[in-house]
Amino acid sequence: MHDEPIIRTGTSSDNEAIHAIEQSVFKEDPWPLEMISQEIAEDPSRITWIMELGELMIGYCMVRSGPGEVHLINMAVEPSFQRMGLGKRMLDHFLDQIPAKSSVFLEVKRGNFPAINLYLGAGFEDVAIHDAYYRDGSDAIVMCLIKE
Repeated sequence: MHDEPIIRTGTSSDNEAIHAIEQSVFKEDPWPLEMISQEIAEDPSRITWIMELGELMIGYCMVRSGPGEVHLINMAVEPSFQRMGLGKRMLDHFLDQIPAKSSVFLEVKRGNFPAINLYLGAGFEDVAIHDAYYRDGSDAIVMCLIKE
């Protein structure tokens, strides 16, 4: 097994492993396999990055892009690999790929303090609240970063 994780572009063969991580991280409201498959479909406006340690997928990051704007739509790290700086590494990789002068948006569950702190540490700012955004009625904080 490799000592350092690698980050690569995702493919449709990753759908099941992404879904497994999705179920373990977002137990109350995981994305269905069909939604994951749609995000990994061949579409130049969508990209998924996969973080692997050896042959084991330990995280993913899904984004959609448009003119001057990028939306981080889903990101997770397998629970047994959390609190090791891997989410930050994946977020940094994603942000390194973004063209200058782009606006980067995301939504995060109001009570997800580890993720909120990760995003604040990367320079994101709160810009809005979506009331009852999630299926369980939780609010989402909309965050934005303007890439210089």
